[in-house]
Amino acid sequence: MTQSLKLPAETLTPHQIAPLARWVANLDLGYVHNEFGTVLKMIKHEGPLRVQKALYPEGTQICHTVIVHPPAGIAGGDELNIRVEIGDDCQVVLSTPSATKWYKSFANPSAQYINVSLGDNAQLDWLPQENLFFNEAKSSLSTRFDVKSSSSLILWDMTMLGRKSSNEIWQNGWIQLNNQIYLDGKLLWVEQGKLSGDDPLLNSLVKLGKSSIFGSLIAIGPDCKEDLLEHLHSLLTWDEKIKAGATYLQQGVLIVRVVSENIEEVRNLLIKIWKILRPLVHHKEAQDLRLWAL
Repeated sequence: MTQSLKLPAETLTPHQIAPLARWVANLDLGYVHNEFGTVLKMIKHEGPLRVQKALYPEGTQICHTVIVHPPAGIAGGDELNIRVEIGDDCQVVLSTPSATKWYKSFANPSAQYINVSLGDNAQLDWLPQENLFFNEAKSSLSTRFDVKSSSSLILWDMTMLGRKSSNEIWQNGWIQLNNQIYLDGKLLWVEQGKLSGDDPLLNSLVKLGKSSIFGSLIAIGPDCKEDLLEHLHSLLTWDEKIKAGATYLQQGVLIVRVVSENIEEVRNLLIKIWKILRPLVHHKEAQDLRLWAL
């Protein structure tokens, strides 16, 4: 009778460890509106995903919540699932405390799935910190937002390819993107694509134009109209430091795109744009998040 040999972890190669070190995390959040204001009524978590306590720096009507991933990085084989239900009349700000690091994948790719639904007259600012992809990371990211015709949404995402602080170039690996927004149950906007580190077209103008950092901001709501572009015109620069442009789609979606070699430039520009759009889309004055000052 043969017996399998179990080697201690320190003797295993990275390719042998990767299939074993799979970490699945789930986080479910539910918000309701009552006489107090917006309340984070339901929290369910499994694995390394948590939220800090509900915060109310703008008063009880707007609930701020920070999603925390304690391991501070996503390794090959890891899977994060985030589901958020924002009830009628709720006003929510969701963010993360720091960059999400996507480590080098060995045998298994990593994945993140985000599903968010907004009820009638609900408002959401989705303002996470950037995603940082290490060289040789292989990752799938999928987001879906379900909104009502009476609700409003401002969301952004930022991406860094490679670790500029250590002069690492993202030249191997891939990122699979699938982003969808549904309005009253019907598909409103979809963006799908795959970035590959060895793609010779990655540096072309039709893709990233040699920029390793990019970001997007999307706004949707009853008052999200084409004339909002006029308010952003002075911020949409095109120079050596940063390139930015905005588009309004006739189905009611405002999209801002930014590319740069400096994450601070991208972050600061998106914050400025958010500060302009929030009073116009949510009818709420914009205040800096506390974690931005850290």
